[in-house]
Amino acid sequence: MQIVFVRHGTTLWNKERRWQGSSDVPLSDVGRAQARVTARYLLEHFEVPEAIYTSDLSRALETSEFIAGEFGKEPIVTPLLREAHIGLWSGAEIEESFKTHGKLIQKWRSDPWADMPETESLGELQRRSVGFLKYVEGLHKEGQSIIVVSHALFIKSILCYVLGMPLQNNYSFNLDNCSISTICTGESGTGWRLFELNIHRHLAQAR
Repeated sequence: MQIVFVRHGTTLWNKERRWQGSSDVPLSDVGRAQARVTARYLLEHFEVPEAIYTSDLSRALETSEFIAGEFGKEPIVTPLLREAHIGLWSGAEIEESFKTHGKLIQKWRSDPWADMPETESLGELQRRSVGFLKYVEGLHKEGQSIIVVSHALFIKSILCYVLGMPLQNNYSFNLDNCSISTICTGESGTGWRLFELNIHRHLAQAR
């Protein structure tokens, strides 16, 4: 089985370097151009997916609609694929947030089970993301491929699980907007393996 993860296209908050979390921020014009290019790239280089799943947040949903349109499918929308909820500093500029909430953010990043108000811990996020992974693994057959359109931390939490990495190490790698990362089960369906990470060269056409 293969899962193709696509991070949503760029938003204005991405450009302004603001925390988004589960806030519903729409794609920018650049993000829509990225989604179009990514959809065409997937059609040209990947097999037709059995299903396309997407977060219900508009930046992911709209990205998925471009992809689904190329494959002639309807995306399956679920809030399980949302980004982590970071109510305490959602919408704040990243640089400014470290001045106002620096200690809390550092604790949240370093302790996967940090308990703080209005904020989903990274451990809770990974429990949700791995739950989704196990759900689709049980639903789809070996040899099938699916596309999952979601958010940076959500995808990273699954990749950390697949690689056996501590969640705190998710900042060791980057996922660009509308980048593609894939995981596959090994021979005879044994375990998950990271196959491709942060494919983004196709996005040069969207600049």
